[in-house]
Amino acid sequence: MEVGFALFADAATLDSSGKLSVLGVFDHINAKEFPATLHRMYFVCKIKGHRSEIGKYKLKVNLVDEDGKGIINAITGEIESTGESEPLSSTLILELSNVVFPYPGAYAADITVDNHHIGTSTINANRI
Repeated sequence: MEVGFALFADAATLDSSGKLSVLGVFDHINAKEFPATLHRMYFVCKIKGHRSEIGKYKLKVNLVDEDGKGIINAITGEIESTGESEPLSSTLILELSNVVFPYPGAYAADITVDNHHIGTSTINANRI
C-alpha cells in the first residue's frame, strides 16, 4: 500500500459519488505565541493498494513533533478492499479540533497500515 497524497487543509468534503473537494491547503502555520492552538483543520489522504491487497487493514494516523511525541491522540480505524476487480483506494478526511502546537518547529502526520509506515505529511509551526 502507498499514500497517493496527504495534506492539511481548511476544509474538505467527499460527496456521494466519491468526488473530493479540498479548500485552503497549507503546510505551515504562523503564530505570535506558543503554545499555539489551531481551532480547526482537516487532514486528508488517499491510500492506494494493489488488487492483491484485498482485505481489512488497521489504519493509524499520529500527529507528532520532531521527537516523535504525539501532540494528539492517535486516530485509528479500519480500511477495506472488498473485491478482486477493485483495487484498494480509500480517501480519509479527518477533522481535527483545537490542536495545540507546543512550540515552533516541524510536525508530521505519520500514516501506518497494519503497523507499517506508508507515508508522512509535514506541517511547520512558525513564530511571527
